[in-house]
Amino acid sequence: MSQNASSREQHFLRLWKMCRSGTLPDPVQQHVFAPPRKYRFDFAWPDHRIGVEIQGGTFSRGKSGHTSGIGIQRDCEKGNIAVLKGWRLLKYTTKDLQERPVQVVDEILSLLEITDAP
Repeated sequence: MSQNASSREQHFLRLWKMCRSGTLPDPVQQHVFAPPRKYRFDFAWPDHRIGVEIQGGTFSRGKSGHTSGIGIQRDCEKGNIAVLKGWRLLKYTTKDLQERPVQVVDEILSLLEITDAP
């Protein structure tokens, strides 16, 4: 686990390791997907071109990095660049991880299995 991983990213990784089935790979953390830009996914499966972002501060009062106008603009640009480069991006909130963790992992597993199909 990355030393710089947020608590929500650590939580996601624990969920992934507990719930994943079979021999599906663990994600790469902080994967840079658009060099020379420094855009990174919180988690990625590069061979499958699947990225996962865990959104922080979604329900916080005030303006956190991702919920300010500038933060939302940056996230939109990042997501659009990812899609244009052929990535499939899933986004989750801390609430998703707390209230529907199995569904979150199942959604990712579904995408991984789709890309493994012949």
